[in-house]
Amino acid sequence: MKTKVAVNASSGKMGQQVINQTISNANADLVAALCRPNHRLLGRQVRYTDIYYSSNLDESLQQSEVVVDFSLPEGTLQLLKTALITSTPVLVGTTGFSAEQLNVLKTASKKIPILLAPNTSIGVNSTLALLSMAAKMLGKKADIEIIESHHKHKLDAPSGTAIRMGEAIAEAMNENFDDLKVTDSRFDKRSRKKGEIGMSVIRAGEIIGEHKVLFALDNEIISIEHKAQNRLCFAEGAVSAAVWLASQPAGFYTMQDFLASN
Repeated sequence: MKTKVAVNASSGKMGQQVINQTISNANADLVAALCRPNHRLLGRQVRYTDIYYSSNLDESLQQSEVVVDFSLPEGTLQLLKTALITSTPVLVGTTGFSAEQLNVLKTASKKIPILLAPNTSIGVNSTLALLSMAAKMLGKKADIEIIESHHKHKLDAPSGTAIRMGEAIAEAMNENFDDLKVTDSRFDKRSRKKGEIGMSVIRAGEIIGEHKVLFALDNEIISIEHKAQNRLCFAEGAVSAAVWLASQPAGFYTMQDFLASN
């Protein structure tokens, strides 16, 4: 039986990709497409379906078994209030949360399943595993730099994916990422300190998402890189993970949990 999926922020670039992927996924059934009140799409028909764009969160979530959200932190928290009432699992692809907002998500996960994924690409989440392996072998010996590039419209920097990469590297080294990360070292008149994880950010054009991690030794450099060719890779992972999440008990999940189950 197909899983009933609602898509929040459905008018956005990722929302549209998630809608398309939900429609084409053999295990998913699109039952709701949510957008802001007074949005130009409100009341219009979602192409190739009998679904109409709606701003009614309560009604949409009541008929859904899981909701996929790629919005802004404030939008996610607003969605979460209704999801707690309707007991609807939430896959969160939104990034840029503050520590306080993340705590709200984690608290809510005691009552409903929540999967937080700074990046829903299967490739990126496989890359995280490679970075952990590299960090265990090279982390203490190398200068580590994470270089991420996105389109000029992206608001948060560094990206959620870059931060998660840094966390994975630090965890593999038994270190705290917040103690190692540096975002402004290239602007200080000093040499690089031992153990720093540098974060470089590029915002330009319509770059979908590129992440490169350098492990620089004195005489050689190891580079691990992921490039998104289009947003379909994020939508594919999001819908597949959402179908899985719909059948999970309350808890706080990641894409690694989903991948480990397959």
